Amino acid sequence: MASCHSDDLLKEVFMHTVCRLKFQPVTAEDIAVIAPYFEGKRAGICDMSALYLHMWGDALGMEYAVHDDVLFLRRNNKYGISYYPPLLRGECALAKGLPYLSVLEEERVRLCSIPAHETEAFERACRVLKKGTSRRWADYIYRAVDLATLQGHRYNKKRNLVHQFERLYPVHTYEEISPENIGDVVDFMHRFMAEGEMSEDKQYENRRVLGVLADYDRLPVVGGIVRVEGQLAAFTVAEEIDDMLVVHVEKADRSFKGAYQYINYRFVRECMQKRELHLVNREDDAGDEGLRQAKLSYCPVDILHKYHMVIDNK
Repeated sequence: MASCHSDDLLKEVFMHTVCRLKFQPVTAEDIAVIAPYFEGKRAGICDMSALYLHMWGDALGMEYAVHDDVLFLRRNNKYGISYYPPLLRGECALAKGLPYLSVLEEERVRLCSIPAHETEAFERACRVLKKGTSRRWADYIYRAVDLATLQGHRYNKKRNLVHQFERLYPVHTYEEISPENIGDVVDFMHRFMAEGEMSEDKQYENRRVLGVLADYDRLPVVGGIVRVEGQLAAFTVAEEIDDMLVVHVEKADRSFKGAYQYINYRFVRECMQKRELHLVNREDDAGDEGLRQAKLSYCPVDILHKYHMVIDNK
């Protein structure tokens, strides 16, 4: 994997380059350009994944620019402008990108999406004027082997629901999402959206899931479906980054008892058979108490906070 830029080159390469940073909205066509920059960072947060940008880019006002193989990402919305740490290609810590903020004209720069384990390095590298986080946007991190086996007393309820699903629906199958079956997934999603009242946020999320399915063949994603006697009962879509599986979408027909638990268990198990995966990120709970309890019930090994900082950029 390519090595990170040497700090010795900063002045030469980036002096007087502010005018060259022309930010543009993130679109599906841009994902292939952006995705490689997330590899090797061990950031662990869903914010630094291609599908996160695809699903939530419009709502967050995500924009990007690339200069001399350095990726600049920012949120430009009603709350103002906040930047991701500049991302370099290759294996390196996020703090390595901080010197590249010198291209920005702002004397104070608001940074976002800084994982908790990187904050000390950021504080050593620059003068932090403000720092904060929010529990509602913290990601739930699990050991992949735990979700793929459900072993131990703490998983008794989940394991029982998986076994109930297997007993109640003996004629069930698992498939990877492919061009041959994605039409069935789209049809399922339309039926899912038609059932019951949903909040505005949920409606937006579901529309974005349809967008993901429409662009599926050009996104760096993996997905799986479970059928019961041929009928689609559940599906999920995720992204593999370093040794982590980032699960972005999981939908199931609740008329099939245990369908959510089964697709969660089966999908992680199938992915682990094809690639070395140690962790699973199941995103945040957005402050929803029901969702919070559901995510906690799977016994996360970490609740990974994401920080924002205002730094002195003089």
